[in-house]
Amino acid sequence: MSVGRIITLVIGAIVVAALVYTGVWHIFTQFVWQYPILSWLPLLVLLVVGFVAGSVRAMMRAGGTPAATAGPSPAEQIGAAGSQPSAATPVTPAATPTRPIGFAWGLGILAFIVVLLYGFWGVLISPKHMSIDDIDFTVVNELPATTQPRLLPRAGVDDDPRFRDAKEIHLVRDPESGELQWTGAWEASSLSGPSEGISIRPLDDIVFQSKVLPAGFDTSPAGITPSTFKGKAKLDHPFSGIQYPVIVPTGEREAFAMAPYVGYGGFPFRHPEFKGVLVYHQDGELEDLTPEEAAARPELAATGRIVPESVARAEAEAIADSDEFEGEIKDAEDNKQPYLTSIDENTTVWLTIINAEGHLGGVKAIVMTDSSTGETEVWPADRHLISTQEVINDARSLPLNWEEERCCDSDGNSYTVTLREVVEPRLAFKDGDAYYMVSVVPTDDLALTREVEYTLLIDGQSGKVIDQIDHVNGGVSADARLQLFFSRKSDRDKGDSSE
Repeated sequence: MSVGRIITLVIGAIVVAALVYTGVWHIFTQFVWQYPILSWLPLLVLLVVGFVAGSVRAMMRAGGTPAATAGPSPAEQIGAAGSQPSAATPVTPAATPTRPIGFAWGLGILAFIVVLLYGFWGVLISPKHMSIDDIDFTVVNELPATTQPRLLPRAGVDDDPRFRDAKEIHLVRDPESGELQWTGAWEASSLSGPSEGISIRPLDDIVFQSKVLPAGFDTSPAGITPSTFKGKAKLDHPFSGIQYPVIVPTGEREAFAMAPYVGYGGFPFRHPEFKGVLVYHQDGELEDLTPEEAAARPELAATGRIVPESVARAEAEAIADSDEFEGEIKDAEDNKQPYLTSIDENTTVWLTIINAEGHLGGVKAIVMTDSSTGETEVWPADRHLISTQEVINDARSLPLNWEEERCCDSDGNSYTVTLREVVEPRLAFKDGDAYYMVSVVPTDDLALTREVEYTLLIDGQSGKVIDQIDHVNGGVSADARLQLFFSRKSDRDKGDSSE
């Protein structure tokens, strides 16, 4: 074996080992299964069309006759020899007729390109979603009476000092209070090392300081090697979509992590289907539960994290595509819908807003999928609600310095930096009425003492800005105004229609 071949084999082995060790291989297996029209289906079409078209063409060129002609008959051989065949003169048997086989590369490649372009169209440009007929949902006439307001956006948590060293930062319900809180694996290893604890911060309190519980894992839930939560999950389910691990504290030093996973149904455009829930314990034990088994476990149902976010999104997209609720889902750049929303101490939903098509179209429907049971309700906007885009525009109209030109980069040229961003136009409910909150957060190029600079509270029906909270200059009293608003009875409920 040559030295070059040995080097090639060694490099190949190293690449394969790296793909397995980091879990990158799972991206390829999942992609092949999730997107057949972008992976193996065009190749299959190329082969089928190429061989069929090539064989037909070869037969036509041969005039429909066998490609191999029969050899001379015994009589012809005798006539050619001028005498009867002797024992030393063998008789050549007739050749077996065969049909011509060819391959039309041109037509095969053309078919490959057509299928691939159709795949790109149906996946990226005009995505094909699951049918509304595949969804069980209930149409409701009223919005929830209450909600736990999402006062603290994801961007505010990411900048929290106790979360900067945390990974897998997500929302989960507090098993005792039923309220949502941000959690993350604190000082978590990126490979197969331990995590030291859990970062925690409430969702509805901007003033509250985060804390760290000493509830670490022997092997970090954020690790990516084969011995970790993610590594084991990918080995067990190579063709599934593994959702992100959510860290669930159950005591001062006790915790577990969980991640639902999805399969993919439909062809050639697949959609996610809820298949199961993985539960990871502090000592490294991994449980693989069916959706029914997970729902029957009280400690899992209490988290509000059984139903995958991707399934709730797929259902909302199918509803938005339907003739009954035709509209579109408009996401903010930083955090896509659905938003996890606590309706009461026992119910948490994935909430998605469907807007009418157009730049400033109002709300067509609100989809709410119970994140523990999967039951879906749709409120068909029986009164006007402003769109999420209008809410973003309201925040962007604040007289703030959104961008700044600075000098100079390494080449001596001036450049523009973004100082502030508008994030998470999110709904909250009070006495059956809808209100928007939208946050203005500073970027790393704007040094402020708070993770959230402004919060706008907007009436969902009239679009009126009810309050503009300045979290930097207003102090604790400004922060408390948001909690006070959602804790008192609304003026509309009292019969006052001034708002």
